[in-house]
Amino acid sequence: MCFRAGPRNLIRQSQDWEGYIRSGLGRDLTLAALKRGDKVIATGRARSLSKLDDLKQYGADTLELDVTSSLETLQDIAKKAVAIHGRIDILVNNAGFVELGTLEDLTHLETYNQFNTNVFGPLNINRVFLPYMRERKSGTVVWLGSIVGWIGFGSIGLYAGTKHAVRGLSESLHQEISPLGLRSICFEPGYFRTDFLSEDNRGNDKTRIEDYREINERNSALFNAYNHNQPGDPKKAVEVMIDVIKGDGAARGKEFPTVVALGSDAYDVIKGACTTASDRLEAWKDLTVSTDFPKGN
Repeated sequence: MCFRAGPRNLIRQSQDWEGYIRSGLGRDLTLAALKRGDKVIATGRARSLSKLDDLKQYGADTLELDVTSSLETLQDIAKKAVAIHGRIDILVNNAGFVELGTLEDLTHLETYNQFNTNVFGPLNINRVFLPYMRERKSGTVVWLGSIVGWIGFGSIGLYAGTKHAVRGLSESLHQEISPLGLRSICFEPGYFRTDFLSEDNRGNDKTRIEDYREINERNSALFNAYNHNQPGDPKKAVEVMIDVIKGDGAARGKEFPTVVALGSDAYDVIKGACTTASDRLEAWKDLTVSTDFPKGN
């Protein structure tokens, strides 16, 4: 997704996880940005593009975009996107899906497809839009991380791995582009009440090794029970996201952050993960520091 604020141009991509197109954070972000007077380009793959048609009624432009396309194809699409409004101010990397299954059980191709959509594709999206931002010395790249990027989660370990990667990529990118007048930020949502956990969207688990059936069935039941009972309000989340990106509302006057958690569950889990990591560091400190050369050598 791209948008212009004031008016700012934003482009967002939706990929395999159809719930993000129909009623997820990406869709709510599009509508919230349009309501604020921003110009938005919403994108999706060919088979999903029709699901974006109703957004045109609210003023959004749409483009066909598959984040796993070749770099050359993405460069052509970026050129078309920039031509629509003359510039791209905010690039939102929210394409992604969850591959269910334990790590041993999933194939090399399934593993590649998970990382290709959630990590490699967004990297290429950045590569084709950043030249336009660097030329203007202005622009913000937005990444969608996840609560599971901090704790891992059995049965969706590949997805958790991609979200670990997304945070590191976003923070590294910020260090690289901030001297050029650009920014990168990673939002890490907890569980929000969208269709993200529905069976139609997350697909079937890949239980091929019988030893893993119990954990897959248990976690699948957890997802079913939590679906539409999540604590997070997606409409509130996207308003916060826009405020942070623009420095408006509750974010006005605050220093631009490179990572922002969304949701009370994200706060609790991330704080707990940091506390656990700190405690573990202290418990193993003697062994950790024993691997240095003697001081003065």
